[in-house]
Order: sequence, then structure tokens, then C-alpha cells
Amino acid sequence: MSFQEIELKKLKPNKLNPRMEFRKEALDELAGSVEQTGVLEPILVRPVAGGYEVVVGERRYRAAQQAHLSKIPAIVHEYTDQEVAQLNLVENIQREDLSGVEKGRAVKNLLDKFPTLYPSVNAVAKALSYSETTVNGWLELGRAPDEVQALVAPIEKIGIPRKKGTIDSDTALSITRKIAEPKKQVALAKALAKTPVYRRAARKIVQEASLHPDRPIEEVVRKVTEAPVSIPFMPEHVPPIRKGIKTQTSRKGVDPRIRVGARIEAYTKFAELLVTDISRKKLGEFTEDDAKREGGYTLEEFKRIWKKLHGAWNPNETVNVVRFKVDKITI
Repeated sequence: MSFQEIELKKLKPNKLNPRMEFRKEALDELAGSVEQTGVLEPILVRPVAGGYEVVVGERRYRAAQQAHLSKIPAIVHEYTDQEVAQLNLVENIQREDLSGVEKGRAVKNLLDKFPTLYPSVNAVAKALSYSETTVNGWLELGRAPDEVQALVAPIEKIGIPRKKGTIDSDTALSITRKIAEPKKQVALAKALAKTPVYRRAARKIVQEASLHPDRPIEEVVRKVTEAPVSIPFMPEHVPPIRKGIKTQTSRKGVDPRIRVGARIEAYTKFAELLVTDISRKKLGEFTEDDAKREGGYTLEEFKRIWKKLHGAWNPNETVNVVRFKVDKITI
């Protein structure tokens, strides 16, 4: 392993990078920074015929090209294809800027090209320190119809809404699991990409479409989106909500109609709630007070419930936190 300043003309892009595209706005921003201060963190490269191949740091390499630099700092090391594929996947997953589709294609690449090292999804999951359920979901997305894959947005950042005309990974996965016909998967994905609904409503639309395959998709979407605003709760949460113990609910997605001051139904219509606050927070930032507001839990108890509902507790995942108070008991 050695540190060098390498001429950009001697570098080649990484053929094993799972990223399908480099988003222009983010690359322009990075290129502007590089133009002002240079590349502060060395990229990782490996020797190949005629020069070097980027292993980790392709965004910095492309930004340096865009900023018209002649050289870039790099750490040179011999890496196998398997090491390159895993390094790229791990780095991008940790930064949370790959879509579920891109992660799925990368997992498929590891399984197909390195069957001895990765004989199963479980082996990949252990190598990446993610649950097998999560990795299986990525893989399913990587096998979805191309037109569905093209609509899946990258992971959402704090305060940045999902790009218009896209769907989130959870919604895409729901479509591929519940709708068997590929053409209908594509049609439903396109309809949801045009409709600003939260994830739970999107899943309900998918469920309705699967139960009524002969009903036009536009009719299914309209039926769900025009229903009264509500938040579903588990049966065991009804008593603590009634008693004012549970005053907070954390969700991966929230209906955009749910805002501070809004009155909503607590499904199954046992109470009307007044929304007092909505925020975004990483799971790793949850405190004992958060867990108590979720229903009188300790933080460890709340983590177990979250894992039961969502399959994994990822401290870096950002969720929606809705705080409320009971406005009226209806049942």
C-alpha cells in the first residue's frame, strides 16, 4: 500500500461500482468545493493495465475531473474483484445514498460473481452487518422490471423530500411482492410516482390493487387518497393512547396531510387526535423519553417492537416522529 499523487488521465472508473447514476446537483456541489480546496481525502485505487482503477471515491474522482484538476491524492493497493465489490457496497450503504435497486444489483453481483465467498443471501448479510430480511428486500428490487427500478428514488436525506416522479424502495418492494403481472407492476409504480402519498397509503393502494385486479388503477388510487386522514395503531396501543401514556408515534412514512394542528382519526376510529408536533429523527438519536412517549416503554423495549414491525433497527435511519394528544374518545 502506498500514497501517491496520480494523474487523472491514468485513472479509470470502477466497473464494479453499484451506483447507476451520479446525481448532477450533488456532483456540481462537490466539484465546486474541490475547485476551491482540492481533494482533501485520498481515493482508493488499484493497479490495472495502463494505469489505475478507482476502488473507493469515484465521486471525488469525477468531481476532480469536472474541476479540471490534473492530479488527485490516492492510496494504491492491490484489491481483488470481490474486495472491490464489497468495499463499494459497504461504503455506499454506510453513506445511505444508494437506492434499494442499486443495493440489490450490488448484492446480486456478489452472489453471482463470488459464489464461494457468498453462497447465500445470509452470507452477504453477515458481511455487510445487515439483517437477511433487509438484504433480501434489496435483492428483490434488483430483480424488479427495469421500468419499476428506474422510478425508485435514492435514500431520502433529512429535510429533503423524495424527488417528484419517483417512489420509495418500500413501496416498490410492496408492488413486486403483491402484484404478479410485470405490466401491472409498472403501471402501478408509475401511478404512485405521480401521486404524493405517504408510504402506508401507498401500501394500501398496492393492497387494494392486488385484491381487485380488474379495477382501474386510477380508481384504486382515488379511493385511498380521498379517504379521511387517519393513523393506524396496534391493538395494544389503544389503552395507553386513551390514558394519555402514548403521545408519540414514529413512522417511516407520514401522510402529507398530517400537520401540526391537524385533527386525525386513530384507526380503528377509537379516538380523534390533535397533532402537536412533527419532526424527523434518526433512530440512533432516540432517548428513553422518546421510548416512554411511544407507549411507556424503555428504549430497549421500543427497539424490540421496532424490529418486530420493520425487520431491523438501523441507528442511521431517519424516521418521522408525530406527537399528539387525545382530542376526543369516540369508542
